[in-house]
Amino acid sequence: MKISGVGCAAVLAWAVLLTSPQIARAQTGGGVATLRAPVKATQTRRTLTLEILIQSQPAYRVKAQEWGRILQELGYAPRFREAIQGEKIRIEEQLQDGRDSVLVVGGMTPGGALKFSGRNFTVSERADLGKYLAELKEHGAGGLPAGNPRWGLTETQFQEFVKLMNSPLENAVELSTAGGTVRSLGLPAEVSVVFSETAFAVSLQTRPDFVPESLELTGISRGTALAIVLAQYGLGFRPVLKKAGGYVIEIEPGNESLNLWPVGWKTQESTADVLPVWLKSIPFDVEDADVSSLVQAVAEKLAIPHYTGANALATEKLDMNDITYSRTGRLSPFGMLRSLSDKFGLGFDVRADEAGKLFLWTTTQKEAASFNQRFAHIRPAR
Repeated sequence: MKISGVGCAAVLAWAVLLTSPQIARAQTGGGVATLRAPVKATQTRRTLTLEILIQSQPAYRVKAQEWGRILQELGYAPRFREAIQGEKIRIEEQLQDGRDSVLVVGGMTPGGALKFSGRNFTVSERADLGKYLAELKEHGAGGLPAGNPRWGLTETQFQEFVKLMNSPLENAVELSTAGGTVRSLGLPAEVSVVFSETAFAVSLQTRPDFVPESLELTGISRGTALAIVLAQYGLGFRPVLKKAGGYVIEIEPGNESLNLWPVGWKTQESTADVLPVWLKSIPFDVEDADVSSLVQAVAEKLAIPHYTGANALATEKLDMNDITYSRTGRLSPFGMLRSLSDKFGLGFDVRADEAGKLFLWTTTQKEAASFNQRFAHIRPAR
């Protein structure tokens, strides 16, 4: 069968052949979620306990005295000791006297440098060491939220936040302004939403022409839905733990390449296992098909929703309604999407939301690569 000048209806035939104010409040099912203008998120106050493992040779003890003076000048009271058999350097979150604490167990190299998990410091690098320890004290074992794929949360805190955000939406979402759309999602009462100064300005602007008027997000969990909505405007979010309990959602300009919450996650099993038709090839003949309709047809064949990152595509001047594609031969859905990716610089992923619901995500090839590099190993509990 040969399809020429393919529009939406014709491509679907191919699929069958494949067999606002600065503070606004929004009522939610479980309470009230608060959106605020830019403020600095409250960080949890921690204590830091520092222990350095050394050997018994005199050279180590001499160097320990020098490091002891340096660390005291930096505001720490280190303990130098020999390791217990089998003990390794490590960073651990602890709770002492009802307060959060981080235990940092480092070591010393034969040359006298301090070594921690993935970092070494010489005496001349005391300023860098001070910065490193200060970040651990402020953010805990996870480190800086902006540079860590769990945003400085412990595994328990990360999974707790995931559970807060995995309830499904019950209706389609109208896209007017970013701020108004976020309020309409009905985020949990346990979280508050904070826009950075730049993101707050974007949140008040009307919908750009390249952003769809609405998205059918019924059944998609709120965490992924929020990421999808924000991606339309070139925004994203990260979770930050509040001192008093609960979480702050910080909204910033950017995407997954800047370590913001991803639009979905890798599936628990391989894509071919959860979608058997993914690798099923059939013969077809397509001529001058618009890529938008073609990808939608693939999604319908896979029986999963399809969403696109409108801002990322517009930034790279990739309009899938204007791009056409011709191909004759045998291809599976995976093969078709890979061919479109190679030819046009598009990025495609079958992803799962926080509750495990599958969908097809289309963005740029560069952003898809950033997702796979940063988040491919993260699996939210379900």
